[in-house]
Amino acid sequence: MVRITRMTKKRLGELLRDEGLVDDAQIEEALACQRKSGELLGEVLVRLGYVTEPDIVQTIVTQFGLPYIAVKQYYLAEDVVRLFPERLMRQYQFIPLDKIGNVIVIAVGGLLNFDVLTELENVSGARIQVYVSTWSEIKAAIDERFKAAKVEGDDLTALGSMLLDESTAPPRPGQAAKP
Repeated sequence: MVRITRMTKKRLGELLRDEGLVDDAQIEEALACQRKSGELLGEVLVRLGYVTEPDIVQTIVTQFGLPYIAVKQYYLAEDVVRLFPERLMRQYQFIPLDKIGNVIVIAVGGLLNFDVLTELENVSGARIQVYVSTWSEIKAAIDERFKAAKVEGDDLTALGSMLLDESTAPPRPGQAAKP
């Protein structure tokens, strides 16, 4: 099961308010923007300029006693990244970094509740060890990983289309070449 040093029922906005980084009016404005945009609260607060990503990371590290990791300085184990769908990583703002025995190390860019962590354990079949990073670093790693996969897939699709196109395909045995 997931091990987190300290669990809280507080939400990110409350944690940031308790740290003196935002006030109630800023949280309310960010929540209104969040309802319109569908972004996560932390993303909205950063976009509005009320906090920085390091502010969010420091708050989470302090509150939960979790370690920080710089994703951009870490080699991503491809076989571990493939354990989770891209959609899930983007939705919950995390990226798996490594697997050591039956433990998967993930970096998160926000708060994950107990139910989400349990879901990740069920999807992976392993225990989850959580580190904290910035969402921009995690997003960049996800974009890079899945952009490469899409480019490879696009190339294969284009090649397959070309081979299936009768006008450019070589003649089949017993078939005359087209002029």
